Amino acid sequence: MTNKNIYYTDILGKNIQIISCSNKFNVKKSGKIVNESKNMVYFRDSTKDQIIKISKKEIHLYKVNLSGKDYFINGKTLLGRPEEKIAQIK
Repeated sequence: MTNKNIYYTDILGKNIQIISCSNKFNVKKSGKIVNESKNMVYFRDSTKDQIIKISKKEIHLYKVNLSGKDYFINGKTLLGRPEEKIAQIK
C-alpha cells in the first residue's frame, strides 16, 4: 500500500490512536472504528470498553495500523462522508 492510497482506505473496523487533537482529553485515546459519519467518528475505546464519538474537525493527527504497519495520517483526510472519499480518487 502506498502512502497516497492510504488516504482513501476505508478505516471502518481498523484500530486507531489519536495522536494530536484540539480537545486535550481525546489525545492518546485508541480503539476500533465502529461507525463514521460526515462530521463524527465513533470508536470502541480499548480501555473502557465503551463507544466514544469525536468530531472529525478536532482530530489533527491519528495513527492507524494497516497490514501490520503503522501509518500517521493527517486528520483532514477524515473530513467528509466515507462514500465521497472514493470519488476523490484520481
